[in-house]
Amino acid sequence: MFNNKECGLKVAEFLLQIKAIKLQPNKPFTWASGWNSPIYCDNRKILSYPKIRTYIRQQFVEMIVDTYGKPDVIAGVATGGIAIGHW
Repeated sequence: MFNNKECGLKVAEFLLQIKAIKLQPNKPFTWASGWNSPIYCDNRKILSYPKIRTYIRQQFVEMIVDTYGKPDVIAGVATGGIAIGHW
């Protein structure tokens, strides 16, 4: 069974470890949506770390299957999601 809190803590630890999370409270990032945020997570960095990538993929799989059942198709959207959707 998927453990949301445990998974979230582990993923956060991995993202901090690979320096995927950036903070700029005085000069917020502008996301592709146009929203401004003091935090940015560059999820593309995950692709360069096979053990982290595999862990996160497996957690997504467990969460999706536990919540919705086995999907017919998974697709990643543009702006960094295509490669992530592929795994």
